[in-house]
Amino acid sequence: MYRMILVDLQQRDLRRIVWKNSENDTVKTYKLNTVTYSTTSALYLATRVLHQLVKDEGQCCPLAATVLDSDFYMEDVLTGGDSLEEVRELQIQLIRLLARAVMELHKWRTNASNLRSNISEEKEYSFSCSSETKALGILWDHLTDCFSFKVLPSPQNTKRAVLSNIARIFDPLGLLGPVITVAKIFLQRLWKLKIDWNDSLPEREAEELERFLNSLHLINQLCIPRHVLYEFPEKLEVHGFADASERAYGAVVYLKSSTGERNCVPLLCNKSSVAPLKSISVPKLELCAALLLAQLVKRVLCAIKLEINDIYLLSDSSIVLAWIQHEPCELKTFLANRIAVIQELTKKEQ
Repeated sequence: MYRMILVDLQQRDLRRIVWKNSENDTVKTYKLNTVTYSTTSALYLATRVLHQLVKDEGQCCPLAATVLDSDFYMEDVLTGGDSLEEVRELQIQLIRLLARAVMELHKWRTNASNLRSNISEEKEYSFSCSSETKALGILWDHLTDCFSFKVLPSPQNTKRAVLSNIARIFDPLGLLGPVITVAKIFLQRLWKLKIDWNDSLPEREAEELERFLNSLHLINQLCIPRHVLYEFPEKLEVHGFADASERAYGAVVYLKSSTGERNCVPLLCNKSSVAPLKSISVPKLELCAALLLAQLVKRVLCAIKLEINDIYLLSDSSIVLAWIQHEPCELKTFLANRIAVIQELTKKEQ
């Protein structure tokens, strides 16, 4: 995609590289005429081009225009529809709209078997025939329509290896929140011990790390359904929970869909954080969890674009619930700042 976007003529002199084919050759200077990977502006320019394409040409392809504005991430589009007919029309419009910018979509994947026969295989490129494909770093199996994870931990027992193992677990939705939180708490403990990056861990911590690494293979067995709704639900509710302990706090959001007497309540997302090194009281950590929940629900509502009937936000801390009823100006700075944001993002009846 980046190589299909031309840089303005006046800016090309600012984007040069030097090159020579061998040690004795004369150094040559080349201009970079297209957007280049790994440059600071590359991601913005690519996204800006898509938005401009929607602005200039989107009227002829309304379905595709909406998708390009909201469902494009880097070079991947992740989207869908409520019916086969809608998805077919969406595919046609996406191809047509991007063709106006001389861009062609590849690596089509769908969970609908009726659509797979309509997806032509690329002639120019050879791609893997595996049913698994990466969607924003998460493995998605289009045959089972499930998300999965593949974790290959490093066996080294250093602080650097611990951080590396945490980074290997890419989980933007927080579906593995409890696992990652335990790892972050362990890493924070290593910081308190003032262990250097490449030093071996003390015996106690090394044994704990070994037990943790030996259990990580269980993550590879997880299979999490992508679809979270009943078909044509009669009622939709968002349920959020906030909680904290002395070592961490977090928030979790569920989406409840109801059809008749049937209910489906899958996990949507989770976000957590370890408690700061400077000790603070559990009620204050509970307040941090409530703030995290308010912010998380706000992001969820903007992302799912569904008509939600009711929203329920719950905390088991009576102290936090009492604080939220106060005016921020009546409280000290730490409480006032967080409660002001919570009151701005939520309603009392929630």
